Amino acid sequence: MTKFVSSERLAPIRRLWQMLVPRERKIIVLLLLMTFVSMFFETLGIGLIIPAVGLLTKPDYVTSFPFINDLVGDLSRSNLILLGMGALVSVYVIKNIFLVFFLWIQSLFGMKIQMRLSRELFRKYLHLPYISHLENNSATLIRNIEICGNVSRYGIEPMMLLITESLVLASIVGLLIVVEPLGAISAISILGIATGLYQRATKTRIKRWSQLQIEHMSSRFQHMQQGLGGIKDVILLGREREFLSQYEYHNVKNAEISRRFSIVQQLPRMWMETLAVSGLGLLVFIMISQDQSVDQILPKLALFGAAAFRLMPSASRILNSVQNLSYGRSTIDTLSTEFGLSERELPVNNFKRIPLSVSLALNNINFQYPTAPKLSIDNVSLTVRCGESVGFVGTSGAGKSTLVDILLGLLRPSSGTVCVDGSNIYGNLRNWQDQLGYVPQSIYLTDDTLRRNVAFGLADEEISESAVWRALEVAQLDVFIKTLPDLLDTVVGERGVRLSGGQRQRIGIARALYHDPSVLVLDEATSSLDIETEHGVMEAVNLLHGTKTIIIVAHRLSTVEYCDRLYRLEDGRIVQEGSFSEVVGSFRPDGK
Repeated sequence: MTKFVSSERLAPIRRLWQMLVPRERKIIVLLLLMTFVSMFFETLGIGLIIPAVGLLTKPDYVTSFPFINDLVGDLSRSNLILLGMGALVSVYVIKNIFLVFFLWIQSLFGMKIQMRLSRELFRKYLHLPYISHLENNSATLIRNIEICGNVSRYGIEPMMLLITESLVLASIVGLLIVVEPLGAISAISILGIATGLYQRATKTRIKRWSQLQIEHMSSRFQHMQQGLGGIKDVILLGREREFLSQYEYHNVKNAEISRRFSIVQQLPRMWMETLAVSGLGLLVFIMISQDQSVDQILPKLALFGAAAFRLMPSASRILNSVQNLSYGRSTIDTLSTEFGLSERELPVNNFKRIPLSVSLALNNINFQYPTAPKLSIDNVSLTVRCGESVGFVGTSGAGKSTLVDILLGLLRPSSGTVCVDGSNIYGNLRNWQDQLGYVPQSIYLTDDTLRRNVAFGLADEEISESAVWRALEVAQLDVFIKTLPDLLDTVVGERGVRLSGGQRQRIGIARALYHDPSVLVLDEATSSLDIETEHGVMEAVNLLHGTKTIIIVAHRLSTVEYCDRLYRLEDGRIVQEGSFSEVVGSFRPDGK
């Protein structure tokens, strides 16, 4: 029995307890108190079987209990039987009403925990340091949020069921031992040994199945994401069969594990039925060997039969609960680890945004990715003055985008400081990032309206129509949108598939300008466009020259032609600084 409820088996319960907030722990204590009430009703219901059978088999049975005999007075035997049956039925009705209410409370509690955990994990992922997202596959993060739904099924519910049924089983066993010690101890010993052997035989398999299911779920998400995310390449290269085959492999494995676990969960009921019938046979044999009369045997046999009727599902549920906790262990372990991840620091912005007014300075910046063998940024220092346009050029892998990510506050330097008007940006990172407009190489567009894509992430009631049109006008996209039947309510399609490449980039620029930033950052924002489209996009950007501080990571030198100053990077270092004419003569980037 000690092995059956070993420290290892209780580990998931401990981790689950640690994931609960104080209010939820208090509710669990309340549910445990309700469990004792449930135990009382279950024991009372079983205990009333003996007097009920006694009333039916022995005419003078009630005289054995003076208090009850005085209470019922001179009632006839038939009325006594009706009264006894009425009391028995009443107890069972009250018991089952309470149990339904108890079950409703438990399921509601489990559902709310499940909702909170998935919301909290999503919130945590949104607040992880940017570098954590670079190191983790998004399919794995999505899977982790999805498996929060298993916390209730394989955590909260089996934990509460294990406690409830264990108490009920213990109370009924105690009652049986009082009534028939030898028979009860013999039957329970057989039950305990058989249960322990069964659990020992299935424990390793269930633990392994749990781990494998987590892995196959992750791979399933990954292949779905890759197949649908790169659908154009999939169609053109004719790779439908390959992606479907990879998905199908993990889908079949996942379904097979679920099938095996489902079978293992059904076996205890059949196992218990066989043991219960064998136990009743053993009990009859013991009572006959003790020369007990039929009048003595019948009430006890009825009690043990009723107890077996209740103990069989109870023991089966205990086994299933232990199996569910074991099966859900990988889920609980995974979530326990994920909830332990450190979030990025978000100082509270207690004052209004203060625009860049003097300069942005990077002082002796060093940065190394956790898995990289060397520095990606090596002792970089530079100053960008307010209203200035600055370009970064260099070959692929020179460190341009990494340097911009540091400037944006997405990556924290290993050493050195990033200062705005003399203040370190990490003193109030939110304030600094509120001043930034960022246009990446690949614009992320949602399958939604133009309005919501420009005012990305804002609720409809928070979107300023005038700010959307202002941003679109600066991005030189307003004329095109006014020709559309639905104007700003036009749906762009997933990833903007209904728009041209230039239009997608202009929406990206409009999004960056929506909140009127003081600094505009373009990270190879036109590298995927043809030269003519790129010229049109950069024309819109160059109109902002002097009114905003502009930082451009260049793919082609033509995109930084109007910059006040260029920095050329090699191997994470600034090797040249100067005007366009000074730098262009000694360097040609990858894109020419």
